[in-house]
Amino acid sequence: MEESALLTNITMIITKDILVDEANSQKKPKHFLWHDNQNINEEDKMRFPLLAPMDDEDEEFFVRQQFFTKPTTKTKEGDNKTENGVRPAESEVRTSKRSKELNLLNRFENVEFEGFLHMSKMSFLKTFQFIKHLLQQSTFPAGVPAQTVFSLALWKLTTDEHFEEISRRFHIPQPDCELIVSQFWHIISDKYESYIKWPNSHLFQQLQLQGFQKHPQLKIFPNLFGILALKRLDIFLASEDAEISIILQIVCNVDQKVIDCFVELEQEYSFDETPMGQILALNENTMPKGCYLIGNKSFPLKPYLMKPITNPCFRKEHEFNRLLEPALRLGQDTLDIMAKRFNALYALEARDLAEVRKILETVCALHNLSVAIEDDYVERKREVVKFNWATDTNSNITSVGSEQNVQGLQRRNDLIDRIVQQ
Repeated sequence: MEESALLTNITMIITKDILVDEANSQKKPKHFLWHDNQNINEEDKMRFPLLAPMDDEDEEFFVRQQFFTKPTTKTKEGDNKTENGVRPAESEVRTSKRSKELNLLNRFENVEFEGFLHMSKMSFLKTFQFIKHLLQQSTFPAGVPAQTVFSLALWKLTTDEHFEEISRRFHIPQPDCELIVSQFWHIISDKYESYIKWPNSHLFQQLQLQGFQKHPQLKIFPNLFGILALKRLDIFLASEDAEISIILQIVCNVDQKVIDCFVELEQEYSFDETPMGQILALNENTMPKGCYLIGNKSFPLKPYLMKPITNPCFRKEHEFNRLLEPALRLGQDTLDIMAKRFNALYALEARDLAEVRKILETVCALHNLSVAIEDDYVERKREVVKFNWATDTNSNITSVGSEQNVQGLQRRNDLIDRIVQQ
């Protein structure tokens, strides 16, 4: 009897091993097996009975380990060397887990999708096509698909959920989420000039000027080349373990595309010290001769930078300030549009100032792509939400720039005489 029982046990063990091997050979890609996917067929449910939302988490984790990963085979010393006697990298010896394809398009209905991503599904696809090639050329943990990278980064910027929340929502380890999104910011920031372009060629400079001349309220300003706008943001920096204030400075065109952006600590900010301020002062070819930007009262008056009169006394001075309002509003609306699409601007957090710059450059780049593809979500949202983030007095600039530049004063007086009717 003992010998018979022993043979029976051996037979059961062998049979179990065969069944496990067969299941491993027939397993499907990971994204078909996660319980939040609605496309699991009946055959898969029978084969993997623990993949329903109500199942025990420990049991589900065990099943995932069995079917989503391949065990690392231990070898003797020298067994994993190549013909040249060189040991391959550890990542080549060990097969990593497959990464889930995060498909937000199928996960959410149209209204819910727009509520989270602040753009239509078609706009999402168009924007993704613009940058897809950059993501495919980059290295991400565990071979993350390009669409997953874009989805996670956009989700972080539009919802401003913490990485812990994103990790829990999409079942992706938090360190991977942080690394993927941070790498995305780095990639887009490195390609800054591909998406945020200052008009340098004669053709694009003329198009810039013509755009303002077609605007019904701004065509009275001859040689207007761009609008300057500022916004103070309170940022939490992990490196400082504190909240600090920074200045976001942008230049936009008549289409509300950002053609230049700059970020600096509030306590160190000075327009004359910014790259834009220095370039305009030193290089006459930065703009066509006689052209200028328009900025608010916080900017210094320059021959290439017009601003409102701080203490207007005469009727012509009050009228000039009134005529400047549409231009200043254009810059404020550009910032407000960016914030309504990318809610992260309301409460930004980053590791250090360098990362803050990368995030804000990424926001400006994605904003420009949204303008280019003419997504209308924010336009519809602004019809309902009247609050303008850029004009919020609690977090705006209150300082007044100098008006002592002699050439600037002369240029502004000439402009007043030209556009203000007697």
